[in-house]
Amino acid sequence: MPSRLERYEQFLSTEYRSAFVKSSEYSIDEITDQLRDRMANGEFRQIVFSGMGCSAIVSDVIRTYLGTFDSGLEIFVFNDYDFQFLVPRSVIEDPSTLIILSSYSGHSNEPIRAFHDMKEMHDRVLLLTSGGRLAQLGSEFGVSIARWQLSNPDREYPLFHVGQYFAILIKMFSELGLLQQDRSAEVRALVDQLATDFDAELERAAIDAAHRAQDANIIMIASPKWHESLLKLAKMHFNEIAMVPATRNYFHEFCHSEVATLSDPDRRHLVLIFCDDEEDAYTVQKRENLVSLLQSPLPQNRNVEVVQVRLDQPSFMRKYFTALEFVQRVTLELGKFYQTQSRDLISEAAGNPWYHSTVVALG
Repeated sequence: MPSRLERYEQFLSTEYRSAFVKSSEYSIDEITDQLRDRMANGEFRQIVFSGMGCSAIVSDVIRTYLGTFDSGLEIFVFNDYDFQFLVPRSVIEDPSTLIILSSYSGHSNEPIRAFHDMKEMHDRVLLLTSGGRLAQLGSEFGVSIARWQLSNPDREYPLFHVGQYFAILIKMFSELGLLQQDRSAEVRALVDQLATDFDAELERAAIDAAHRAQDANIIMIASPKWHESLLKLAKMHFNEIAMVPATRNYFHEFCHSEVATLSDPDRRHLVLIFCDDEEDAYTVQKRENLVSLLQSPLPQNRNVEVVQVRLDQPSFMRKYFTALEFVQRVTLELGKFYQTQSRDLISEAAGNPWYHSTVVALG
């Protein structure tokens, strides 16, 4: 089997952008008529997503995207199974709340535990999976299932496919009546738009950022719009593919606390700031002040690098997936620099052998 980095480079070269036109690779045949009717009739005003790792990331992207316009839906996401501490009880118990338990493999333990804990709500639960134990439980208990049917998945690293997951959910939600307007055309247009948005200049900037990040801790900061949707996924790319540590925080919170760690660090730090052109004047002024502080010619700044990533594309989708391509290019260069060999720690720590490289290699 090709190495992790070989597969990643191939994915970026040929599949990342083309995935936005592969929005039909799913099945809703196992959704009950009762749940279909409720969705089509607009009975659900809230959606609660539960999932782990990459299965949760696309939920955060959908939540943020739907928050940029009046979708008529309020989205909640939790990454665990102790939902009573993570989502308001009033939302969970509300009959107008649709609950989506997401696990690409179908073998993650946390969504399975949530499935059993929510047995009184199974009539408004939708399982989002490719199969596995979660799908077996759905069939056994008569709970609705929507299946991912990706034609060319990388089973070990589902995070490769967040763009396609996003495209599929936009189309699926429209088909089911959860979204009143089908925005799939906007998703398909990304194929050509990213070719100009992520131009040669931005690619050179990504490679430069990767060189500046070598042997450094990566600190990512952004406004709330991007913290959950973009920075969480960016951290996963840095952690899982480049296998380097990275942290993330809200920009204003960082300035009130964590910035103190940059007073005179012994280790190198790369501060990666995502700058949305829609931010208010206070945030812009405060960011400019922070950059000036960290780039001033002082001995204490000798181990501090600052890179600003401009999010100035004309829509949320274009900003998000251009920034993600930037992150992926940085990740690829860092992965080549470090050449760290995986120990399958994610699979073993999560207790899910489905992702383990030895199991994947068996086919």
